[in-house]
Amino acid sequence: MIYILAGDVRSGKTSALQEWVDTWDTVKGIICPDDSNNLKYLYNIQTQEKHAFQKLKEGNTISVGKFHFLEDTFKLANYILIKSFEEDDYDFLVLDELGKLELEGKVLHQAASYILGNYQSNDNQNLLLVVRTSLVKEIIAHYDIKGFQIVASETLP
Repeated sequence: MIYILAGDVRSGKTSALQEWVDTWDTVKGIICPDDSNNLKYLYNIQTQEKHAFQKLKEGNTISVGKFHFLEDTFKLANYILIKSFEEDDYDFLVLDELGKLELEGKVLHQAASYILGNYQSNDNQNLLLVVRTSLVKEIIAHYDIKGFQIVASETLP
């Protein structure tokens, strides 16, 4: 099953995911919480490794409004997601988060396109896509997602 965790910006989607991850045996993928300086970092769920993700200044970054993200970390995120999907031993694979840049074919688009294009729905392996509410319809159409369920932070499976 494909679950889409929908919520508004800064509504607690990632915080809810951080707590939810521990309720399942095998969850893989990535989440992007804030650190103590309110900068996002990439968290590999399987290995529990943290990777720098957001910078205060431009440089070798991808900018989204006033935010600047390290390009190399997006490459790492795509690698983690595709590798986790191909290893084929997960209850849930989490992609946090699909948004405007993915709709433009950037950042996590490579992994999302590959995973959603090759995923075969079953009861043992689920995908959990994090999407802001305003982009849910566009993401569904862009990736031609079928057979999904939209959930909120309070109703995670």
